[in-house]
Amino acid sequence: MVESSEPPVPDAGAPDLDDPEQLLRAVQDVSLRLLAGGVSASTMSQLQRMLRDNVGDFPWREVTARVLAEPVDQQRLVQQGLAAQRDWIWRGGRERPGPSLGRRAKGLLAKICAQTIFLTIWAAVLVIALIVLKHGTGFDVYDGLEWLYQMFPAWRPQ
Repeated sequence: MVESSEPPVPDAGAPDLDDPEQLLRAVQDVSLRLLAGGVSASTMSQLQRMLRDNVGDFPWREVTARVLAEPVDQQRLVQQGLAAQRDWIWRGGRERPGPSLGRRAKGLLAKICAQTIFLTIWAAVLVIALIVLKHGTGFDVYDGLEWLYQMFPAWRPQ
């Protein structure tokens, strides 16, 4: 965004953003309005458009001026601000977006692959152990099945 060579003429009642105290107060007011949802949808869409157009530096002076130029009901703003503070404290700070759908899908796929590999190895070890038992000691797995059929004859296949 190209700045003009002439200094801007301040609006009546607009804060002097070169004065540190007024700058701090203006930033506080803008932050409260944004946090409390006290900025109209049309102004918010204008600000978003402005940010898309100014990819480099953040045009904080223009944002501050536009937000503060909007009329606001002070009592309603205070109530919304207190509710926003409560919610902020309740969730423990800024909202942290969870992982994206793609990242969650990759995690699920990795978990399924890891479990499949683990269970395949476990099954192979079990089969090898049974083969070693069969050939080393003469243990027959089907002896246990025959014992089970003797205990529960109804289970024997026809």
